[in-house]
Amino acid sequence: MSSTRLRLTLLLASLLTVAALPSCTEGNLGRLRNVRAGAIGIGPTGDLPGDRALPHFKPESAEELRVNLAIRRGVERALDDSRAFSYTPFTQMKQVPPHLNIANQRSEVKKFAAVNHLSAVIRVWVTADLKQQGVTVGFVTHARSGKTIATGLARAPGPVPPMENPTARASMRTWEKTAYEATKNALAKVRG
Repeated sequence: MSSTRLRLTLLLASLLTVAALPSCTEGNLGRLRNVRAGAIGIGPTGDLPGDRALPHFKPESAEELRVNLAIRRGVERALDDSRAFSYTPFTQMKQVPPHLNIANQRSEVKKFAAVNHLSAVIRVWVTADLKQQGVTVGFVTHARSGKTIATGLARAPGPVPPMENPTARASMRTWEKTAYEATKNALAKVRG
């Protein structure tokens, strides 16, 4: 099995595991008022290092980086606007683990929360669909102890009419807005 296929299999297994747990299929972020939260991973690289959400581009091409950064800005803006917690930007996080999986996730979350003085840790997966020009956002929120508090998943459709060139610099504001909407929708499902 190739390493890319193995990574994809592990990612799907972790998402299915989280979704299968009855206590965390949705959850409630409402009780997190005024606690400090930060992200342990955001975007296409929030799942496994080296994975690409835009595989039809050359890895780390200017187009891929531009779209990914615009989407990340939208996700962070939505997290910052959340009523459920006080969000600290990803760029301020220290000692972000290079790899998370089901086996090490709880211990890595606990270490990450302690180093960054966080009460909640958020892991965000983002998928951009260039054909439909939509964004899908999924997240898992953990308490400082590593216990899962809530999960959310939502999709925001692309603009109407569609962007002529979705990877052009002029399209980045639209990607940011779409990612913002998808993240707000996912947070709203768990009172975030």
